[in-house]
Amino acid sequence: MQLFPERDRRGRKLIVAALVLSLLVHLAGGGAWVLFARRIGPAVARFLPHPKATPDELVATSDAVTIERRTVPRAMRRAPQQPPPSRPRPRRVAQAAAPHPVPVPLPTLPPPAVGAPAPTAAPAHAPRHGTIHHPLPGASAAPRTVAVNPATTTTAQQPAARGAFSPQQIAALDAQFSKTIAQAQRALTDVPQQRRRPATTMKRYQLVMAGSRGDLTSAQGQCRATQTWFRGPVVWHYMDCDFIYTDGFSEHVLIPWPQQFARNDDPSDHPYKMYPVEEPPAGWTLPHPFAFSRLVCIFYKNDCQALIDRERANGDPNYAPP
Repeated sequence: MQLFPERDRRGRKLIVAALVLSLLVHLAGGGAWVLFARRIGPAVARFLPHPKATPDELVATSDAVTIERRTVPRAMRRAPQQPPPSRPRPRRVAQAAAPHPVPVPLPTLPPPAVGAPAPTAAPAHAPRHGTIHHPLPGASAAPRTVAVNPATTTTAQQPAARGAFSPQQIAALDAQFSKTIAQAQRALTDVPQQRRRPATTMKRYQLVMAGSRGDLTSAQGQCRATQTWFRGPVVWHYMDCDFIYTDGFSEHVLIPWPQQFARNDDPSDHPYKMYPVEEPPAGWTLPHPFAFSRLVCIFYKNDCQALIDRERANGDPNYAPP
């Protein structure tokens, strides 16, 4: 449906007229070029730039010739070998001799009076008794004494020897030593007593026989494969294990029957995964002699009891009745 049919007709007429006019212009122009191209071409060529021909360049090629001097061989003279440099010797410094110690005269006793009796092996006077240590607290009341010979001692008016202590210094040292000894004794008595775990009265064979199948679900341990072989999708291992049970009993045991696992679930490939201990295969018999362990006795309690009775009959103290 057209709303303005008159406009469409006018547009079509204009398009047809434009096409006819364009065709006439092209025909007229093409005919004029065919007729007048020879005459107009030279005139048009004058106004267009013409490329200039460049003269051919002549290039000379030559080979370079070099003249070198010929080397004449000559005899080489070796340089004389120089001796290795000597190591510098350490300088020695003269050391002065150490001064000799000057002897210090020690005080001596006055010579005995003329007419005095010559000293004998036995003392002529009764010895005096003096204490050298104060009694410790808790010790016996009897003081320790030392014999003093008045013939060999000096009087209070004589000067004391060099390096000797005065009675006040000896008393102070004695008190300090007594205090140190008392503190050491007090430190020894104040040490808390060591607490030891009470020893169990059960023998080892009783702890081995105390196991049950329920212990296998709570026991923990680590196992290592000692022998491995494959049969189809199944892998078999002989295992060497260390077990610890809930009652504190631990043991190292080589499981005498093989353990089977799937190839895609091999314990060797999954070291952090928990695996239960499998029961002996059907028809498998325990070889004799066997290692006495709780794991073996859980499955073969009769064989373990027969072993205990045989060792007890032989007089083994480890299997004596409790």
